[in-house]
Amino acid sequence: MNKKRWISIAVIIVLLVVYVRTEVISTGPNIGKLKRSLLSSEPSFSTETYQEGAGKTIALITVNGTIQSESDTLTAGTNAYNHQAFLQEIDDAFTNPVIQAVVLKVDSPGGGAYESDEIYQKLISYKEKYPKPLIVSMGSMAASGGYYISMPADKIFASRNTMTGSIGVIMSTYNYSQLAEKLGIEEFVFKSGKNKDIMNPMRDATPEEKQIMQGIIDEYYGYFVDTVAKGRKMERQAVIQVADGRIYTASQAKSLGLIDQIGDLDGAITEAAKMINESDPNIIQYINENPFSLNLLLSMASPQLDFLGIKQDLQNSAVPTAMYLYR
Repeated sequence: MNKKRWISIAVIIVLLVVYVRTEVISTGPNIGKLKRSLLSSEPSFSTETYQEGAGKTIALITVNGTIQSESDTLTAGTNAYNHQAFLQEIDDAFTNPVIQAVVLKVDSPGGGAYESDEIYQKLISYKEKYPKPLIVSMGSMAASGGYYISMPADKIFASRNTMTGSIGVIMSTYNYSQLAEKLGIEEFVFKSGKNKDIMNPMRDATPEEKQIMQGIIDEYYGYFVDTVAKGRKMERQAVIQVADGRIYTASQAKSLGLIDQIGDLDGAITEAAKMINESDPNIIQYINENPFSLNLLLSMASPQLDFLGIKQDLQNSAVPTAMYLYR
């Protein structure tokens, strides 16, 4: 390693030490405070003014990116979706008495079935407890899980260029058996039952295994269909007819009853203000604060040090997961 690399690493270490010793307090108008440090597992958010007004407060919360849990908060970049932080933002937006309505901006291809349903269940629960309007504003894409989490909304707005829908579930793995055979790699598996290593990428799946996994997919698909039927007040069979996994344009989605109106974020905010009888709303937006990425700094110093990202990718690919995700 050359001298410049060592200097880069030394600078990173100094920054890391300084950051660990520094506590940052995030504040927002009547929102409260959250402390965080680099080594804290607690997510952090703050609020800022999106549009100043003299009237009632409307909160803007955002899902931007793939909906998934981050097992290692150190590897997340500045704009990365942070699942736990977003759940806390929902908590704050609905329980804070200052906030009278919530606008959820969705720009996501979806993500994990579990995480998507966790968001949905939390929104449904809060909608039952607090009489606050919830308006969804779809960005460039609100597909699969991104569409799923929109179902508790009172109204759904989509830009004319939005891609949405993709109602369905997917789970995939790889089959490395032929490659392993060419390389002379042989795997030995000791298991307690014949299906313990189901979806093992080192061998072909058996007909029984395929049936088992398809049964899981079908069950998750049923949850999705029921959620859409309830949220959009549609007959279940009508949902099934459009729920073949395809994406729809905003105009197609509107004609099928999957969204309410074609319009941008400002249109969704105007609708939220109308629902609380406010002509001059004060709009605040939640900011997911994640300013420090250890893996980013390490990879900048040396590509060989990108071990956190590599480890995470290997872990994710090794465990097939049911996804409400557009591919």
